[in-house]
Amino acid sequence: MRTCIVMTCIGFLSGSVMYSYILPKWIQKVDIRTLSEDQNPGSANVMAMTKGMGTVCLILDLAKAFAPVYISVLLMGGAGYYLIPVMTAPVLGHAFSPFLRFRGGKAVSVSFGSLLGVVGISSALLVLIITLLIFNFLIIIRPNSSKIITAFSVVSAAVGVLEPLREIKIAMLLISLIVCYKHIVNPNRNDTCVSIGSFSILKKP
Repeated sequence: MRTCIVMTCIGFLSGSVMYSYILPKWIQKVDIRTLSEDQNPGSANVMAMTKGMGTVCLILDLAKAFAPVYISVLLMGGAGYYLIPVMTAPVLGHAFSPFLRFRGGKAVSVSFGSLLGVVGISSALLVLIITLLIFNFLIIIRPNSSKIITAFSVVSAAVGVLEPLREIKIAMLLISLIVCYKHIVNPNRNDTCVSIGSFSILKKP
């Protein structure tokens, strides 16, 4: 129990470090939130500004969730209900970073990192990757916030059915709720469009 509490706290603090805000601020003297339509301090917006720094921020966002989750799996011997708070903590820290007055990022990249930490015992990351590929290249949903909300809802349902470990199911549900909440309260403002391949089935301003 003590190890779980410690690793959960470490995971939250690790997730709270906003590299996509800090690096552009320190290196280029730019507040990435002022350059993006959704004012999100995330690696995708840094990538839109400069791919090199955006890639570094993406890797750090993945690593800050992966490291505490993976170390927890090693320390506590694989699967167990301790995974629920440990997997959720970095995502929660990123989404509600105390270092940015609890106005953190939308937590997509850090969700990948958390699921990467349990890739040895769960296929949830593969489900997320396949789902996002479908919604990027087959069933295309715009704006991006609508796509992410739909994708994470589908992933949560799919993991709930396919994943044998109940703790992963619960952790995936909590992660999805955090991600969806962040995209609901801070949506992209582009026109709504749903298409299958090149065939548009819904389009409205």
